[in-house]
Parts: sequence; structure tokens; C-alpha cells
Amino acid sequence: MADLAHDTFPHARTVFRDLDAADQQTVLLLIRGRAGTGKTFLLDAVRAHLRRRGVPVVESAADDVENGVPDRAVLVADNIHSYSDAELRALCETVETGQRSVVLTTQPRPHDPHLRALADAVARNGRTVDLRALGSAHITSFARELGVAVSQPLASHIHQLTAGIPGGVVAALKGAHAASLEACEAAVDEAVTTWTRNLLEAVEPELLETLVIAATGTGLDATELTEVLGVDTATAHELIDRARSGALVTDADLLLAPAVGPLRTLLGDRRYVDVQRRLLTARLDAGLLRDRTALILAESGVVDARLADFLCRTAEKSAEATRCYAAAAAAGAPVESIAVRWAEAAAHAGDTDTALRLAEPLLTAENVARTDLVAAVRICASVLIRRGLVRRAAGLYTWLGPDRVGADWASAAMVLTLAGEQAAAARMSESAQHWPPTEADAGARLIASALDESLDPHGTGTPAAISALIQAGNTGSGDERYLPCSAVSVATLLCLGSGEPRRAGDALRRAAGTGGGRQLPVLTAWTALLGGDERRAASTLAEVDIATLAPRDQLLAHALSVGLARRGGDHAELARAWHAACPLFDELEADLLSLLPIGELWLAGIRLGDARRIGPLVDAARALVRKLGRAPAWTNSFHWYGVQAALADESPRALLPHAHALKTAAEAGDRQATVLADAGRTWLLVLRGQVAATDVQAAVSALAELGLTWDAARLASEAALAASDSTTATALLKLARSVRTQSQPVEPMRPTTQPAAPAAGPTPLTGESGALSDREREVAELVLLGLTYREIGARLYISAKTVEHHIARIRRRIGARSRSELLSMLRAMGHGQLLV
Repeated sequence: MADLAHDTFPHARTVFRDLDAADQQTVLLLIRGRAGTGKTFLLDAVRAHLRRRGVPVVESAADDVENGVPDRAVLVADNIHSYSDAELRALCETVETGQRSVVLTTQPRPHDPHLRALADAVARNGRTVDLRALGSAHITSFARELGVAVSQPLASHIHQLTAGIPGGVVAALKGAHAASLEACEAAVDEAVTTWTRNLLEAVEPELLETLVIAATGTGLDATELTEVLGVDTATAHELIDRARSGALVTDADLLLAPAVGPLRTLLGDRRYVDVQRRLLTARLDAGLLRDRTALILAESGVVDARLADFLCRTAEKSAEATRCYAAAAAAGAPVESIAVRWAEAAAHAGDTDTALRLAEPLLTAENVARTDLVAAVRICASVLIRRGLVRRAAGLYTWLGPDRVGADWASAAMVLTLAGEQAAAARMSESAQHWPPTEADAGARLIASALDESLDPHGTGTPAAISALIQAGNTGSGDERYLPCSAVSVATLLCLGSGEPRRAGDALRRAAGTGGGRQLPVLTAWTALLGGDERRAASTLAEVDIATLAPRDQLLAHALSVGLARRGGDHAELARAWHAACPLFDELEADLLSLLPIGELWLAGIRLGDARRIGPLVDAARALVRKLGRAPAWTNSFHWYGVQAALADESPRALLPHAHALKTAAEAGDRQATVLADAGRTWLLVLRGQVAATDVQAAVSALAELGLTWDAARLASEAALAASDSTTATALLKLARSVRTQSQPVEPMRPTTQPAAPAAGPTPLTGESGALSDREREVAELVLLGLTYREIGARLYISAKTVEHHIARIRRRIGARSRSELLSMLRAMGHGQLLV
């Protein structure tokens, strides 16, 4: 590392400029700052500066008499806060006479009357320079002065560790300079900890206990110190001054985090905790204990029933409820007395492992209260549902039974309905009449009743069920219990399954204002996908960290990734997304809310020739659908996936049960099933080469109205390829393109900056000319299908030479330099997706 330049210190140039006049006039300077701010470093620079100019320097006022120092000599004294009262009075007299230039350094000690009087004298007749800690934004430039390059995140980390004290920053930078890039942060942590340990070893023993109080972040108050440490008021003020003027305590009276461990080691656990216990008593007696202080005391090892009780009360209203309950247990609260509340808080925070660890023992514990048992079952079942283990969750409620479920009947009905156990769910709901419909359980009641209504065999209850679910998500009912599923997730998936992606989008937008949880972006992306806006779906999914989601939500996210790759025609990306999803197939079970992603993954497996991998999960979904019977709001979409899977697998036998189910629902008056059944029949005829343009157009329009725009466009493009005449083929290709275009938002044209020098190869056209004509789009679609120029010409009734002309113009328009680049760029522009 390089040496630090003197003039990088704040006010350093002002100090040197004042000293340049020291041989003509009296200069009075007081350099004040906490330990580690560079006072001594700057004072050494002052001495060197004066000597270079030939100005004599004396170290004390006594030198005047003893050595006959000239009047123009400058008195330079370092760390005058350590001077005796007599020495400070002598310095003050020298300053007051104004006959000699004086440069002094000191730590701020506002409670020292002699030091305060000296500071006042300098302020009246000269200049006081306060050395401050470095801000986070200044550490980067400070590091450059030392020849060390640090990133802004690392600079922020250093500031957090050191509070910007230059001494600590220099120690951190030395550690960073000596480490590799990968180990840089760990080296900084170790270097700062070593720096704090060295400082603590030099601290006077009587000050260490004051630093223990600073470690709790309670602030340093003289009255409190007299009570906790058993000292008089004057000593308390002195200890506070010394603590605040050191390098280890921040402006907020908080001990630097890296110093806490070394301080505890230096004092020993017994003495450290004893000080904190006395502090706890003082705070409780004064009624001044605060949440953060209580957490720190408990986590430091203070065991006290009053502290545990305080933390339990705090947990009920704190955003850090899980941490509060853990701290209460550490402070002595019996775990069994807070297990349910702690487990509930942990589940809400996403720590499902802790929730299960706390709740499961209550299931087999003796003499457990009935309310605690019911709550433990609900928490365990809710965690299992989110992990995709619906049968285990349903088994818990089957074991509990309707006689013991009590007011938690709604949660039980939810779980059993998700598992397809409608009869068992109905038995649980029978106890609803015995419990008043309170505000606290309004949300759970609405979800349970909506789920039941959504299973109506005629589908007539679906609109009311969706309304109830949206209402449950928006009421803010006050139900803070951890439920098996959220209203917004059920509402969204029910809307998507019943062909109403726009309504799903409306529900999600309303839920966004209330947080919605980690699954909200995934549901938003699914809504965009099934609404035909793959770009928005992809950008939304890109912002999701799939690994942090619950397993069932991970299945949703992976299925979405697979669906995007399948619709984009990117085989490599499809394979990557498929293999990322595969491990979940062995971990999850099929439930009502997983039918949609299972269907999407099923199609991907067939496309990749790996359907056996997801076979058991598809079989479980089939079994669930059979168990549900006629529940078109949930099963129609799965049957539609089944139809597509049979068509893709060229398996007429596999098509029959799904087609029959859709036909049965259609005959019962279900509109969605009618559309899907007609579309499936039309698609099958297209694959047989029987293209009736009117029927295809009707099926395409109906699918698009349901939000299945990609399926609609694909049906139209398949029919175009199978059409026997070019007029019909052209009309169907235009229909496919129209459906896709209408489903996606129009993006404004971005101006293209012309390069300074022409690049090799064709130059893309800009502005309006960059858009392909209708004929060029038709050619592009067929090129991406793999047809030769002659085959394209035969399809469009133009010559192969004309096709070649169109291809050349397309390449020039988009700037493609090779055939592979042409194909890649056309796909990136959205062409070819109709034919996948």
C-alpha cells in the first residue's frame, strides 16, 4: 500500500496555509478528533512543515524558560486530553496571552472543565479543526490514495464495520490489499477484528464495562452508569467521554460489531453477562427497556424470567417475531409454552423447518391443550401443503377428525379439498355451524367455501368462487394464522384454469398492494404466459430466485420456465429448464393447485422424449382428476393438456379419456369445455389433413377468447401447413399472426445509432423499413419451419428465385450475416413461434 498524502485530510490545507503565516503572526490551532482519526499523523506533518520553513518547534511551554526558545517558535502538543490539570491551565494561559503560535491535538472531552476552557480560548482567538469519520462514499477515494481499489459494496461493508474511523479503514484496506478478490471480504472482517482486539487490549480496565453497555446499543447515560457500574456522577461522565472519544464507539453510542467478541473474550463471559444483567434490571426498573435491547441481552446469554416475558409480549407485535421467540427461549421461557406461537411466526417468516420442529412434537405430547394440538396440526399441514405433500397433510386432519378440529374446520376443509377428499372435507365443514363467523377467521372461511364451490360439476359456481377468493384476499380480515394456501394463489390458479387470465391479472394487481408473498411474481408471470405475453412472463420470472421458493411454488416456476422455452421453440433452453425441474418430480405429490404446472411439464416431457420421467406425477394427477369427478373449473385445463399430449405423442387411445371428459362437461353446459372439445376435434382433423377453414377460424377465435392465444395461433399455423391451397394457407397464417400480435403489447421502435465505421456484411435498415412486409413474414415463418426455397415457392405460388430475393432482403433488413444468424434473429423477433 502507498503512503497516505497529508493533504487528503479534511482541513489539512487550511492548517498548512495558516502555519505559513506563523512567522509573521500568532497562529492558534486546536485539532480535535476521536482516536484513530489521524490527529498524530497530521501533527507530525505539521512539525515537518514548520521545520522545512525554518520555524522552531517546541513541545511544551516549559521549553521557553529552560532552553531560551525564540518567541517565534511554535508550541506543538499532542493528545493534550491526557495532560494534568496544571498542564492544561499552563497551556490555556499561553493561548490567552497570544504571544506564541500554538498547535494542539486532543480527543473531545466535553465534561472536562479544564479542557473545555482551553478549547473555548482557542475558539475565541484561533481555529478549531474537527477531524471526522469517513462517510461510506468517501472510503473509495480514500482507498485510491493508498493505492487500493475497492468496489462500492466492499466500501460500504468496511464503513459498516468501522463506522468510517480512518484507523479502522486503513486496517481493513490493508487486509483487502493482501487478499485475493474472492477472499477479500473475509480478509477485511479478520483485519478489522484484529484492529479492535488490539485497541481493546490497551483500554483501561475500568472502561471495559462501559463498553459492554455500549455493546447493547442502549446509549450512554451518566445516571444509568452510576446505577449499573456503582460509580459517582463525575466518574460516569469521565467514562462516557473516554468511551465516545475512542475509536470503538460510534456516534450513536454503539460499540462496533467486530469489537463485541473480543470484548467478551477479554472480560470473560461471567463478568460480561453480569454487567448486562445489571443493565437489564436498571432498564426494567425505569420502564425503559426497548425491543432491540431486550433481544441483544437475551442473545448475549442473560437469563431472566422478566426478560423472557417482555420478549414474548414484544413478539406479538414485532416484525421479528421468530427472533423474539427464540430470544425468549434463550432467556428462560419454557419452549412448550411458546411453541405454537413461535412455530406460527416461523412459518410466516418462511422458516418452515423451525415451524415443523416446534409443532410436530405437540402432536404426540401428553397433556397438550386441545387448542394447541389443533394449531399444531394446522401449522404442520400448511407447511406440508407448501412442500407439495398433500397426502401427508390430509392424513393429519383425518387423524384429528371432525370431533377435535373445532374452529379450525376451514383449514381442514381446505387441505382435504386440495387432496380431492371432498367427502372428508364436507364432514369437517359440518362443524362450521357451531362456530361464530368472526372477523379473525373470515379469510379461512371464504377460501374453504370458495374451494368447495369451485368443484361444482356444472361449473356454475366458478364465478362466485373467484369473487369470494378475491374478496378474501382484499378484506384484510385480520386472520394472521398460517393457512394451507393463500386466497390470491387459489383465485389466480382458478382463473387461469377456467380460462380467465385477465381476471387473474386483476386479482394479482389488487394483491400486489398487500405484499402477496414470494409466489406473487410467479403467479404474475403465469398470468402473462397464458395471456400470450411471453416477454413479460420471461422478464418477471427472471427476477425470481426460484431456490428460495417453497417446493410447490418451485414447481410452478420451473413449469413456467419450461412453458416459455417450449413456446419459444428453443430446444436447448427447453432441455435445460426440464432438467432443472426434474428433481421436484420425486419430491411432490399432485394436488388441486398443481394440475396446471404438471400439465405444462407433461407436454415438455413428450417434446423431449422423456415423458417417463414425469410419468408418476402425471399418473397422480390423473388419479386426482378421477377422484374429483366432474370439476370442470380445475380439470378442463388438465384435460386440454392431455389432449395436446396425445396429439404430440400421436396416441389416439390416450386422447379418448380427455376428449370424453371435455365432451361430457360441454354437454352439461360448460362453455370452456365446449371450446376445448371443439378445438381438440378440429386439431385432430387438421393432423389428418382435413382442413375446414371456417371450423379452424372458429376454434382459433374461441381459444383466443379463453386466453389460450399461443394454442390458438399454433392451431392456425398447423392448419395452414396442412391446407391444400395457398389461399387458405395464407389466410390461416395471417390469422395465426393476428392472434399472436393482438395478445402482445406493442413496443415503440427504438432509434438505431449509426456506427462510426461501416461493419463488414449487410447493414440493417432502420426505422419503418426494419419491419418485414406481410409476404416477407410468410417467407420467414416457412424458412423457420425448415422448408427449402422450392418448397416455400410451391406453398406460396411464387418461384424459388423470388423466395431467394425475399430472403436476401430480409437478411439486409435485419443485418444477418449468415443463415444461422438469420434463423436466430428471426426467432428473437418473434417469428416461428406459431409453428413450434
